Amino acid sequence: RRRPTRDAGTPNTPPKASQRGDSKRKEPRHQGSSTAHMSKLARRLADTRRWLDSIVIGQRLCPFAPPVRQPPALRLRASVAECSCGVAAELAEEAAALRLGLDSPGTEGSPETSLLVLGGTLDNGALGWRELIALSWKLQAEVIVDRGHAEHLQIVLFHPAATHSTYAEAGGPADAGDFTIRSPHPVVQLLREVDVLEGVRSHPDAEGIPGRNRVRLRGQGVAACEERLMRCIAAGEEA
Repeated sequence: RRRPTRDAGTPNTPPKASQRGDSKRKEPRHQGSSTAHMSKLARRLADTRRWLDSIVIGQRLCPFAPPVRQPPALRLRASVAECSCGVAAELAEEAAALRLGLDSPGTEGSPETSLLVLGGTLDNGALGWRELIALSWKLQAEVIVDRGHAEHLQIVLFHPAATHSTYAEAGGPADAGDFTIRSPHPVVQLLREVDVLEGVRSHPDAEGIPGRNRVRLRGQGVAACEERLMRCIAAGEEA
């Protein structure tokens, strides 16, 4: 029984180059595009690691960060989502990984916190600070509440243009204190509630940490804080 072919009139004749396409020429372009995409994701993660080391830990913004700086305690993931539903799906996977360690204590390789690092665009538009806040409402409802994580996990946001003031306008007076929540790229972090409570119990003044951080960075000035954050990105571009 003869196998069907593209051209029933010439079953034993291989298709011409114009019919089958030039696969040898297309493949490098596809590989190049894929490589460039992966390189962008890798740079995004590298920028975030530099931010953790030089600012979050280096400037002592979070005394609880050093013990969970390395995997498996820390999960760093570069989002490939192009829409908010895709981000929700990725965060749901991160939430499940954190819950595994909570529901089955002693599970090898279980993380304690996760950072989902997003790109600068989402849903065909720029992902600004206010857009990230709006996205977090969706994530809180669909990932945390609807999936039963409300008593176990919480969301924390970071962004290159983050502000503590809800009413801060773009282009308004700069506040060095805002750099306590600024990162090279938009970040959605998941924390385990049990770790947050333990941190509050173990630290003599956990509630005062955010305020002291803002005061210290204001003393350093906007220019110094901005330059330090930009170095996290510039180092990746030079590499």
